[in-house]
Amino acid sequence: MDAQTMRARNEKAIEHFSRAIELIPNLVEAYNERGLAYGEIGEYDRAIEDLNMAIRLEPDYAVGYSNRGAIYRLKGEYDRAIEDCNRAIKLSRKYAEPYSNRGIAYRHKGEIDRAIEDYNTAIKLRPKFPEAYYNRGIAYYEKGEYDRAIEDYTKAIALKPDLAHAYNNRGNAYSQKGEYDHAIADYNKVIELRQDLAEPFIGRGGAWLRLSKWEEAKADLTTARDMGMDIIDSFHNDYESVSDFESKYGIQLPEDIVAMLTEQS
Repeated sequence: MDAQTMRARNEKAIEHFSRAIELIPNLVEAYNERGLAYGEIGEYDRAIEDLNMAIRLEPDYAVGYSNRGAIYRLKGEYDRAIEDCNRAIKLSRKYAEPYSNRGIAYRHKGEIDRAIEDYNTAIKLRPKFPEAYYNRGIAYYEKGEYDRAIEDYTKAIALKPDLAHAYNNRGNAYSQKGEYDHAIADYNKVIELRQDLAEPFIGRGGAWLRLSKWEEAKADLTTARDMGMDIIDSFHNDYESVSDFESKYGIQLPEDIVAMLTEQS
């Protein structure tokens, strides 16, 4: 499902829950669900307003605290996110979602091991929780534990086969291991699932570079750039310079690709 379709679906959900609130003004679940829908389309302040109302109507509503924590995390307010998740956990210790949400906030704060502890708890409470495996995979990837990351992404995909970002991230992990055929297969799957994402093109382009498949690399890098991705910035997140890349892989890039990956003075 592409971004436009997802936005349309969430806007329809907002209409539905708004009508429900008109009919039953104290319907806690409707405020919660509408808040989630607002969050999905990036209207975080409106999402928080709805979740505030849900909590006001039901002060012990663990779901509301967990979901508000997730929205605060999306806003980059990680301490407030953790505070809300703590409250949700206190209210319902066997509720897996706030552990996963808190784990994401900890990871963004650079507390990777605490994040993994939370994902472990979430998975123990809910063994078939694809997002918890996916997020733990991200944490392992950031620690450089690529095999464990791949294992978690694979589990997430088994539980939720349309989880496009899990394929993309697994492709990144395979690339780090030098398993470019596996990486390319995963990037192909992402493109099949989500034609609106630029990430698999930049990932696949990088794999083609390492395989010295210049035309394929140039085509994917061009596509990623045309979709709005800063391919120069992306490249320099991984390598100090073109020379750094060439030295690392023993490859000399063609001049036209060097030009694509170099800041123009």
